[in-house]
Amino acid sequence: MEKEDSIFSKEEEILKIAESLFKQDNVDKEIVLKEYRNLVKNYKKLLRQTKTVTRVSDNQQRKLNRILERLGRYVSFQLFKKITHEKEKVEIRTQRKKLTVFFSDLKDFSYTSSHMEGEALSEFLNSYLETMTQIVIKWGGTLDKYMGDAIMVFFGDPEFTSDEDHALRCVSMALEMREKMKDLRKKWYDAGYSEPLHFRMGIATGYCTVGNFGSSERMDYTIIGTPVNLASRLETAAEADELFISHETWSYVKNKFMCEPPQKLHLKGFHHQILAHKVLYVKKEEEDNIFCIEEFEERGVNIKIDFSKISKEEILAMINSLETKPKS
Repeated sequence: MEKEDSIFSKEEEILKIAESLFKQDNVDKEIVLKEYRNLVKNYKKLLRQTKTVTRVSDNQQRKLNRILERLGRYVSFQLFKKITHEKEKVEIRTQRKKLTVFFSDLKDFSYTSSHMEGEALSEFLNSYLETMTQIVIKWGGTLDKYMGDAIMVFFGDPEFTSDEDHALRCVSMALEMREKMKDLRKKWYDAGYSEPLHFRMGIATGYCTVGNFGSSERMDYTIIGTPVNLASRLETAAEADELFISHETWSYVKNKFMCEPPQKLHLKGFHHQILAHKVLYVKKEEEDNIFCIEEFEERGVNIKIDFSKISKEEILAMINSLETKPKS
């Protein structure tokens, strides 16, 4: 503390002398005038020093802001906010958490990119990733990484709400991306790309390990675990503009989104069949009255009832008529 104050020690000494002179009754006016001049002189010096310190401080702050702005482009928005805005000490520990994981990529992009020049390819890809990233930020997803044209996002860390909310926001994000791709395809076609590009998506929910991974020289904030592999495999299994979600994800969103009957998929890296659901669209209000039983493969049952058109009593009457109907 003494070192920090030493820069102003001379000024403080002069100020004390001036204060002591004002407290005395009989003081020579010449002495007072001399000390007053000395005080003014040193005040001017102090003002110059203060201006210099302020200018240096402002330059350092601008430099720091530029560094933080650049840093913000290399980490997720949520993590950047956590590091730079929270007053408490930020520690990103590795932990097990249930997350909802999203993967997407452009179908047949390797073939398309092989016919493009480097600059055109960079402009094309950056434009696509910029558009999709804005949608990720809108829905509060944590952007994990870009892998060429592939995008990996997860929900549930560093900001946790609820498992259902994570799944709902993730699927909503994916469907908005799919809609946005329609606009991008028109834009690309008008720009001279004759072959329309489509993308595919996969989402899975489950327990992952999230946190810092790497070495003492370089750390990455990312996730690992079976749901990560599953989301990636579901994305690979999807056709153009399709969205496959895992059965656990479906259990959280089934009341909000219309899905096709579940499929059993053979996915690379999984020894057993995986139950997956293809998401079609956001359910409309009137579709809340629709009741489905989809167990065709197991029990030969595939029933869809719209209770806005038929009552429960009429359904029961139909079932009773089947029971009383004589067997052929």
